[in-house]
Amino acid sequence: MKKWVHIKQPPMKKARIEIIPMIDTIFFLLVFFMFTSLSMVKMNGMDVSLPKDSSNPDQKPPPQVVVTVDQAGSFFLNTTKVDPAQLQPEMQARLDTKPDTVFIVNVDKTRPTQNIIDVMDAVNSVKIPGHPDDPVGVMIATEPVNTSGEAVKP
Repeated sequence: MKKWVHIKQPPMKKARIEIIPMIDTIFFLLVFFMFTSLSMVKMNGMDVSLPKDSSNPDQKPPPQVVVTVDQAGSFFLNTTKVDPAQLQPEMQARLDTKPDTVFIVNVDKTRPTQNIIDVMDAVNSVKIPGHPDDPVGVMIATEPVNTSGEAVKP
């Protein structure tokens, strides 16, 4: 006669919900949606051209007009004081005489950003004679700073 052997079964464990894999999944989804939303946002900005190589000694630099807004908020074209309402027509007159003119925007650092925007709007509204779709050359004047952000005097 055969004897039955009882095999002990391990005790039943309670089911657990592991939260760590769920947190990993949530972070993965969060990062995915952040990058997706950033790619959907239309960034408004201006195209900036980097300086060209100036190693050719025969090439003359284009004429330059410095558009300055001083600490008091006065507008100047080179050294001539200009009424802000007349800035765009004066710039257009200078461009009409020399179509390859480059405008250099020089705004005092204590002036509000709106002054830079006003000057850039004026530059964008002038047209090169004979080439109205070509962009006008423009640069923004900056001053060198040290590691603590203070202006360096030359």
